[in-house]
Amino acid sequence: METSAKADAIARALAYDPADQERMSAATEVSQAQLELLRIRAVRAKLTAMVDLASGDLKQLKRLVALDRYERFAHTKRRRASRKL
Repeated sequence: METSAKADAIARALAYDPADQERMSAATEVSQAQLELLRIRAVRAKLTAMVDLASGDLKQLKRLVALDRYERFAHTKRRRASRKL
């Protein structure tokens, strides 16, 4: 619920006019994508600190690759939504 409150606060700041539903919807999409990017970056930092390249464990590396794809998707989502603003 805290994330939702953050997303709403960011959206209101981006929308300028909360009465404009289309603009508010786009601002909400942008804010949710931005928060997603922040979560991804936090997880990546944690995983990167834990990766032991000498062990040869591919599971952690595969997870980092998956995070990279997820981050690219979130970037695309944010970019598309920001165009609507």
